[in-house]
Amino acid sequence: ISSEIPVRIRVVRLGKTAGKFRKKGTKNKMDLTKSKALLVALKRIVEGSPVVFERSDIEPGTPVPLPLDVLNSTHFHVLLIQPISEHGNTNSWRDPVLLTKEYLYNTENLRDVTRNHTRSGIVVTKDRLNSHLTRRKNQRPQGPGNFNRQILLRTAWDTNINIVPFFMLTNSLPFPIRVRTWQTTEQEEEDMTWAMEQSQLAQSSDNNNMGEDSSDDEDDYTMMSRIPDVVHLSEVGQKDHYSDDEIGSGETRNFSGVSLQEPIYLQIAQVVKSPVNSREVSFLWSSPMSIRLEKMKTGMNERGSKRLPKSVLDLGDNCDCVVDVSVESKTKIPSCTVYSPYWVMNKTGTKLEYKVAGQTKRYLDSGLGGLPLMIHGSKSEATNDKYKRNAKEISIIPVESPSKKLADLWWDSSTNGELVVKKGSIKVNGRDLVGWSDPIDMDGVGVNGEVWCDSYVFNAKIVSLAGAFHRCNMINITPRFVVKNTLHMPISLVPLEGGGHEVLHKAAQFRKLIDPSNESAIINLKPGESTPLYQFFDVTSGGMEKPYRWVAFRVNAARFGPTFKPKWHVIPCDDKETHMFGEHDGCFDTMVSIIAAKVHESDFGSTLISISHSTVPPFRIENRSNDHYLRFVQDDDQAVVFELAPMNSCAYTWDNPMGKKKLRVTVIPKSESRERMLEEAVNEREEAASTVVSVATNDCDESTTSDDAADGIHPLLQTTNDPAEAQEKIRALNKTTPYRTRRRRALHSRNARVYNLRQIGRNRDLPCPSPKDPEMKNMTMKSHLVSHSRIVAGTKILSFSDSTWIADQVEAGLMRKGGDFKRAVCKINIQGVGLYIMDDFPRETLGVVVRDIQIIKPTGSIETTFRVRHFQVDAMLPNARYPIIIRPLPLGVDRRDDGASGPSAANLIIPQSVPVKECFWKMNEEKPIPVFEIAASYVPQENMTWVPSCRVDISPLKIQVDVDYLLRIMGMVISSVSKYQSENKHAGNLNAAEKANEPLQYVTRGQLNILMTYIEKLHISPVYLDFELNIKADDQVGSDAEFDSNLTLHSIAQSTDSAALSGVLSWVISVGSNFAHVSPRFEFGGMTYSDKYCDFIDMIYEIVISYIIQLVKQAYKVVFSMQLLGDPSALVHQWKTGVRDLFVKTREEIAAGGKDGIGKGVTSAVHNIFGGTLHAFGRLTGGIADTIDSITTNETTSNHLKPKSASSNGKYPEHAGDGIVQGADYFAKTMVHGFAGLIGNPYRGAASGSVTGFAKGVVSGVTGFATSPFVGALGFTAKVADGLGSTTKYLDLGVIEARCRPSRSVPWGRPMSPNGLSYIKAVGVRIHTVRYQKVRRRIKAADPDGESVDQSEFTSREYKKIAYAEERRKNPPLKALSLVHDKDKYHHITKPIKPKLLTDMPGAAVLSHYAVTFEETLILRSSDLQLGDEVKIYFWNYRGLKSSTTRAKPLAVCRLSVGDMYSSMLRHFNEVLLRQDRILSSAMNDPEFFADNEDLITPAIQECPMFRPVKKSVNNNDNIFSAINEEMAAIQQSEQDTMRIFDSDSEDSDSDDSFLHENGKEKKVEDIASLVKVNERLFGNVSLSYFPIPW
Repeated sequence: ISSEIPVRIRVVRLGKTAGKFRKKGTKNKMDLTKSKALLVALKRIVEGSPVVFERSDIEPGTPVPLPLDVLNSTHFHVLLIQPISEHGNTNSWRDPVLLTKEYLYNTENLRDVTRNHTRSGIVVTKDRLNSHLTRRKNQRPQGPGNFNRQILLRTAWDTNINIVPFFMLTNSLPFPIRVRTWQTTEQEEEDMTWAMEQSQLAQSSDNNNMGEDSSDDEDDYTMMSRIPDVVHLSEVGQKDHYSDDEIGSGETRNFSGVSLQEPIYLQIAQVVKSPVNSREVSFLWSSPMSIRLEKMKTGMNERGSKRLPKSVLDLGDNCDCVVDVSVESKTKIPSCTVYSPYWVMNKTGTKLEYKVAGQTKRYLDSGLGGLPLMIHGSKSEATNDKYKRNAKEISIIPVESPSKKLADLWWDSSTNGELVVKKGSIKVNGRDLVGWSDPIDMDGVGVNGEVWCDSYVFNAKIVSLAGAFHRCNMINITPRFVVKNTLHMPISLVPLEGGGHEVLHKAAQFRKLIDPSNESAIINLKPGESTPLYQFFDVTSGGMEKPYRWVAFRVNAARFGPTFKPKWHVIPCDDKETHMFGEHDGCFDTMVSIIAAKVHESDFGSTLISISHSTVPPFRIENRSNDHYLRFVQDDDQAVVFELAPMNSCAYTWDNPMGKKKLRVTVIPKSESRERMLEEAVNEREEAASTVVSVATNDCDESTTSDDAADGIHPLLQTTNDPAEAQEKIRALNKTTPYRTRRRRALHSRNARVYNLRQIGRNRDLPCPSPKDPEMKNMTMKSHLVSHSRIVAGTKILSFSDSTWIADQVEAGLMRKGGDFKRAVCKINIQGVGLYIMDDFPRETLGVVVRDIQIIKPTGSIETTFRVRHFQVDAMLPNARYPIIIRPLPLGVDRRDDGASGPSAANLIIPQSVPVKECFWKMNEEKPIPVFEIAASYVPQENMTWVPSCRVDISPLKIQVDVDYLLRIMGMVISSVSKYQSENKHAGNLNAAEKANEPLQYVTRGQLNILMTYIEKLHISPVYLDFELNIKADDQVGSDAEFDSNLTLHSIAQSTDSAALSGVLSWVISVGSNFAHVSPRFEFGGMTYSDKYCDFIDMIYEIVISYIIQLVKQAYKVVFSMQLLGDPSALVHQWKTGVRDLFVKTREEIAAGGKDGIGKGVTSAVHNIFGGTLHAFGRLTGGIADTIDSITTNETTSNHLKPKSASSNGKYPEHAGDGIVQGADYFAKTMVHGFAGLIGNPYRGAASGSVTGFAKGVVSGVTGFATSPFVGALGFTAKVADGLGSTTKYLDLGVIEARCRPSRSVPWGRPMSPNGLSYIKAVGVRIHTVRYQKVRRRIKAADPDGESVDQSEFTSREYKKIAYAEERRKNPPLKALSLVHDKDKYHHITKPIKPKLLTDMPGAAVLSHYAVTFEETLILRSSDLQLGDEVKIYFWNYRGLKSSTTRAKPLAVCRLSVGDMYSSMLRHFNEVLLRQDRILSSAMNDPEFFADNEDLITPAIQECPMFRPVKKSVNNNDNIFSAINEEMAAIQQSEQDTMRIFDSDSEDSDSDDSFLHENGKEKKVEDIASLVKVNERLFGNVSLSYFPIPW
C-alpha cells in the first residue's frame, strides 16, 4: 500500500455474514456480479469487525506491505482508509476495499467495482515479477489456450494499492494563494440506513464472531493477540466538505473528502506581506466558481469529459488567471491548475503601458519588479466566464522617459559595470515621440526581436517556463542595445539611424564641429561604464522604411598638438560581428591602436556592443625587400597614406570599414619617402639653427588629409611663428581635397597594384624601379616584388619580398609544419555504443545505437578523420508501428581503406595461411558508407584555429515518428526519473518563479578571440531528410482509451525542468490537432566556404541560419505531404526517382555489360511510378473516407463492429489479393456499423438523460447510415489500390532495413541481461550438405549369375519403366533449398545442384543414399526479426523455381527458430572475443603465441533433421459419427502411404518417399499435436552453420 497523502489504514476481518455473497461451489471467492448489493452491505458488515492490522503514520512515498497473515488467510478482509489533514485532523473513513484478487484487479470490468475504487480513492496497479511451478508438476496443459492460462496462473504479481486524493489543485502562479473549497452533498439512502443501524451492528458483531468457524485459520491471526478487543466503529461525521488552505507558488494541494458526484466550489485570493507587521494577509477574494466534477470522466462517470472548459479568474490589478480542470490519465482524479498563460516582465528602466488584442482593458507597469504582469489573453474579461480564444497579441507604449533609479533595480554592476542612463524625453514641443508598438505574438516561444514605439526601441524575448509553470510563457521586455566601454580611456558616443552615407557624413561633421543641438545627444562613458540605448537620432533626409542603427563613437585620448580632432568611428548595430577601427596619432601617419567593437546577442536577447582593445590585429603588412620603400592606402578617398621602410612591418586595419576593402600599394624611391624628407629637414634645421613648429594634422577623415599641400611639402616641415597662420593652414588641409596630391597620385599610377586582403595565396607582383634609376625619370621597371598573403596567429599577412622563397614555402605546405600535432598518431575504433530502455513488464521498448566510431590521425599528416558508420533508433516492441524510428538511407558499400591498417586483434583472428576469401562468414561484412564523416586538417597557431581543409559528409536520414509510441516511452522515462527528483522538485519550481526577477547580466565576448578560425576550404555535402510524423493514435487504441496524448504531453512538460523541451512539447500539442499524418522530404543544398576567417561561433550560427532558411522555404512540403491529400510531395519524388533510374541505371548496366545484373532501372521505374501512383491514390481515398467518418462520429457512436482506419498508415496490404480481402472486409464492416448505429446511437444518446444527447444520437446515426456506402466504397478502393501498389515491391531489389538486433529475452523480476550479440542485422545461413535416402522396389533385369534375362518376360512399357527408374536412381533431378522467414513469406533459393549417389543397400528394396553439396550462403534479412520467429528450410525438385511463386510441393522441410540460430552464433562470437582478448594481452611480435593460435575459428556445423511436409487437419467434429469417419479415413490414408513406399519411382515420387519405414502400428490420435507427430516422417538431414551479419 502506498499513498500520495497522509492516511491511516485498517484491515478488518469480515464475519460469516459475508458468506452469502460467495460464489456457489467456492469457498474464498466473492460473487462480484452482485457488486452493488455487496458494496452497500460492506459498509454495514465492517462495523464491529475485528481489526487485524492498523497503521496511522503512512506518509506520502512510504510503501507499507500487508502482513502475510492477512494474505494467507482464507477469510475475507477489508481495507479501510482514513485521510489525515495537515493539522492532524482526521476525516471520515472512506468506502471499504475488499482485499480479493477479483475485486482489486476487476478483470470483468464491472462498473460498480470501478466506481467503488473511485469512492475509496485507490488505484490498483500490478507488475509481473516471475513464474513459479505449479503444485502438480506432472500436469501438462492441454492445448495452447490452456497453456497460456497455466502461464498466467503461474505468474506472480506485485500488486500496489495506491491511495490518491479525490481532487488536486496546483498553484502555477508566481505567488502563494489562499484557497477556499466547499461542497454540499446529500446523504444516500443506504448511508442513512447504515448510520441508523450502526449501534445494532456493533452489538451483534461479537455474536457473529463467536459463532464463526475458524478452525482452518487458528494460526492466521497471531496479530489478534496484540489487539484482541479492538473492533472497527465508524463515526457518523459531517459529509459536507470545507477547507481553507494556503498553497505556495508551484505547489500542489491534495483534497480528500470530496465527492466526485457533486460540484465543488472554489474561491481564490492572493497572499501578500503586510508592510506594517510583515504578516501575510489576503485580500480581494474572487467570486465563487463552480467546478462540475460530476461531468468529468472519472471512475464515477465513464462517459464524462476529460477536460472542462477553461474559466478566467481575476485576482486583482494586473493579475488575470485561468482555471483549467482535467482528469489525470493514470489516477483518473480531477486536477485543477490555476495559472496565467502569459507573464510580462518590464526590465527596461521605464514605465510601460500594455494593451491586448480584443480587450478594452489597459495594463500599467511601473517597472519596479516584484510580481510580473499576468495576462490570460481571453476575449471574455469578466471573472468566472468561459475562456474564449483570442489573438494572443500585445502592444506596448512607454509612459515616462527612462530613469536611472528604475534601471538600477535590474542592473548587475559587478558584471555590466556602472550604469549610465542618458536623460531623455517622450514629448518635445508638444509632439509625442512615442506610440503604440506593433503587436507581439505572445505564443511565439523562442522569438527574440526589437519593439519599436515610434522613436523608442526595446527588446522582447519570449521563453517557455518549465516544471509546474510549463503552461506559462514569459515575455521579457529589456533594452534593445547596450554599449559597454572596456577601454582604459573614456569614450563619447551618439546613437544614429539612417543610411550608411548619411551616417558617415554626420560623423565627419561631428569631427569638424559638433552642433550645440547635437551636444545633448552625446553620451560620455568612463572606463568600465555601460549604457542602454533607447533612442536613435534620425539623420536621413527623406526617411527610410527601415533605417539601420549605428553608434558613432570617439576615443577621448590626449593627442600631440592642441588642434588635433579625433575621428568618430561608426559601428553598425545590426551587423553582429567584430568590427575593427584604427586610431592614429596626432603627429605621424602611424596606427597607434586598433579598437575592436564586438556586436553580439546576449542571453537576455539584447544586442551588446562591447568596445575594447584588439590584441590581435586583423592585418599586417610586411616589407621583406632590402632596398624598396612601400606606400599603401585603402582604396578609398577618406583613407590615410602609409609608408613602410625596407625590412619592416606594421599592423593595419581599414581606415573606413564601410569603404572599398582593397589596398593600393606602390613602390617609391627613398628620396620621396617621409624618412628621407625628415632627415633633410633635420639637417636643414641644424644648419639654420631654427625652430620648427610641429603642427598636428589629421589624416583619417574625408575632410582631412596628411598629404602635402600644392608644393608637396609635409606639414611637419612647415615652420611659422604665427599661430593664426598655422590654424589657417590646418583648416586648408582639413578641406575635402578635390584633387590628388603627389603622394596619393603615385598610388593611382600605372605602377600601383590593388590587392584584396580576403584572398590567401600568391598575388600579383608589384613593379618596382631599378636600383640604377632611383629617380624614376624614365619610369622603366626592371624588377618586381613578389606578393603573397597568408594567416599566422590570427592575423592576415600581406608580404612583399625580393624572391619567391616565402611564397614557395607556403604554397608547398612547408609552412604547415603542424608541430607536435603532425608527429602525433591517433587510432581509435569503437565498435559501438548502445542505449536500451526497458519497461516494468519487463521487455525492451527502445534502442539507440551508434556503431563503428572511428577517429584516425596517421603520423606525418595534419588531417584527422572522424566518422560514425551507422546511427539508428529502433522501437523494440513487436507491435510498433515503425520498427525503425531513425535510420540512414542506404548509399552503397564503402570500399575505401578505413585507415586502421596494421596488426590488430581484429585482423589477426584469421591466420595468415588461410585466405580470407575462403572464410564464408567474412564475405558479408562489407560496411556501408558512413552516416557522418568529417575530415579536417589542423595546423596549430596562437590566437586562432587554422583549418586548411574540412569536408563534412552527412548521409540521408529517414525519420519515422509515431508520437503515440514516443509519448509512452517519454512518460515511462520521466516517471522513472521523477522518483529521484522529488526532493528538488519544489526548489526547481521556486527557481522558475524567481527567474522573472533575475537581474540583467551582459557578459561580453571579449575573451572569445581564441575561437577565431581560418578555414581555407570548407565543404558540407547536401543533406536529405525523409520525415514521417504520425500523431494519429494507433488503430489498436480506441477512442475511449485511457491514454490521452495531450494530457500526457502536459504531464511530461510539467515534469521536465527544461524550457526548450517544454517549448517543443507545446509545438507538438498545437500541430497535432492540425496534421495527423505528414511525410515531407526536405532537401538541403551543399555549402562551400573558401578562405573563411571569422569567429567559430559566428560561423556555426551562419550555417544553422542557412539550414533554417532552407527549411522555411520548404514548409509547403508539410502541407503537400498530408496523407489526406495523398502525399503529392512523395509522389512527385517517386516519379522523379523512377524516371531517373530508368535512364541512369539502365545506361550503367549496359556500360558494365550486365556484370552487376540487369533490370534495376526498369524495376525502379515500375516500383516508383506505378506503385507510387497506386499508393498515392490509396492514401487519398483512404484519407477522404477517414475524414467523412470522423465528421459523422461523436460521443454516441460505438466502436463495436467499427472497422479500422481506411488509411493504411504505412502498413500496406502485402499484395493485390490481400488488398481485395481487406477492402471487402472494410466495406462489409462499414455497412454493418452504419446500420447498427442507426438504432444504437439514438439509444445511447437517450441514455444520457438529455434531449441534446438524444438529438446527437439521431443525427450521428442517420448521417452514419447514409454515408456508410460511400465510406465503405472509398475504403475498399483505398485497400485495393494499396494492395496493387504493394505488389510491385516484389520487383524491388533494394536492401531490407532491419533493427540492429532482435529484442533480448528479459527474465521476469531480474535486471536486463547482457546483449550477447550486440549487432545482428541479418542471419547468414550456410547450406553445406543435404543427405537423404530413397527406397525403391527392386526389379531384376539380370539373374544373380550375371546372365541376361529374357526381355520377352517384360512388356515394352514395363521395360521402359524399369529403364527410367534405373536412370532416375543413377541420375536424380536437380535439387534446390529455399529459406523462408515465417513473417515475410519470401523464399531465398540456392542454386540447383545435382545429387550424388553414394551407395545402394542390397535387399528386396533398393535403398539409395544421396548427398547434395551446396556450400552456399543464404541471408535471412527481415525488417522485424525476433528470437521467437520460425524459419523453414524447404527441399525441392528444381524445375525453374522462382523466389516469388512456390506452388510446387516441397520434398521435405526443416523447421528452426531464430533463437536456435542465435545461440549457435553466440558461441562462435564468444570464441572470437576470447581469441581477441588473448591477442591483445600478448606481445604483437610473439612467435610462440601465434604458433599456438594458428587454428581457425569457424562457425559450428549442425545437423538438422528434415521431415516430410505435414498435412494440417483440424478436428471440428459436431458429433461422434463424424469423428469416427475421420478416424477411419486417417487410418486408410496411413495404410496407403505405407504401400506407396514400395511403388516404383515416378516423376513426382521424390515428394512422397522417405527412407524411414513405418512399422504398421497405428498410434492412437488423441489430439492435434499427436496427430502431427504421427504424420511426420523423417526424410533426411541438412548440415547448416550460422553466422551473424552485422551490416
